Amino acid sequence: MIWVDARSVKFKNPEHHVNRDVMGNLRNTLTRLPHLITFEAASRKGNFTRAAEELGVTRVSVSRQIGELEETLGTPLFHREHRKVTLTQAGRALAAEVSPALNQIASALQSVAARAGDNRLTVTTTSAFATYWLMPRLVGFSNLHPEIELNLVVSDRKLDLETEGVDVAIRYSAEPPAFRKVTPLLRERVFPVVSPKYRARTALQHPKDLLNETLLHLSGIYRPGARWPNWFRKNDLTPPSEASGVVMNTYINMLQAAIAGHGVALAGNPLVDPYLADGSLRRLDGFREIERDHFYLIDTTDDRRDAAVFCAWLTDQAQGAPTSDAP
Repeated sequence: MIWVDARSVKFKNPEHHVNRDVMGNLRNTLTRLPHLITFEAASRKGNFTRAAEELGVTRVSVSRQIGELEETLGTPLFHREHRKVTLTQAGRALAAEVSPALNQIASALQSVAARAGDNRLTVTTTSAFATYWLMPRLVGFSNLHPEIELNLVVSDRKLDLETEGVDVAIRYSAEPPAFRKVTPLLRERVFPVVSPKYRARTALQHPKDLLNETLLHLSGIYRPGARWPNWFRKNDLTPPSEASGVVMNTYINMLQAAIAGHGVALAGNPLVDPYLADGSLRRLDGFREIERDHFYLIDTTDDRRDAAVFCAWLTDQAQGAPTSDAP
């Protein structure tokens, strides 16, 4: 089975600075951790009886633990009233720190426990690579290895692989990513492509002809090598203004616009290969091809068998991928 998780937002933990004096004091007072849990419940409920009901203990036990915590800290935390308790200034300050800290600890424990019971292989890549190269092949992998369950995380943001629990990643990069097990999978080459539906203004025989055509431009996160200005400069031509064409903010949108005949796209294999094969797009003959960066395969696991099997299969798929006919 294949699970797909599409993510558009990256969550990254802030850098943690450890105060060794604070950590030393914490180790000396860990016996008060249950008291802090009781304090958090009492501060939230505003009543020792209701806190006791939530925690499954007696009201006397709650009152005793609060008293012991106040003795340890040397200051009262609650004003005791007839039917309720209210936080003192010190109590409010402590609650503001303790409540989010305990919630974070609980969330961390739940996350670790969930991952420990999850045997799925988590794989991440970009939306374009997943759509145009990986997903069409995954059915074949599932048929070969039905015992391996995949969780595909699709994101155009560079996820923190360790924090997100990613086992295998496919990253597009100019240099090999800084991981122990990294393999170059595929190298992208970009060239002009056009749909049979496109109504050209010129014969489309020379690079300068494209100066008079509708060009589909990429904007946003894409590096200069993927854009028309770089291609024109490589052909010793002055790039036209983006305003003269159509600007797209994703690679997928650009390819779909090209297939619909809205303009000429600067696209690359391996992602464009299926559309060249089925005739939805054609490469302009005699136009320059530019080599770009690699798609790198990253295995973050400590030699997990399912990760090794999946990476070996991906490598075989990449080696069998069609290559372009560079002029």
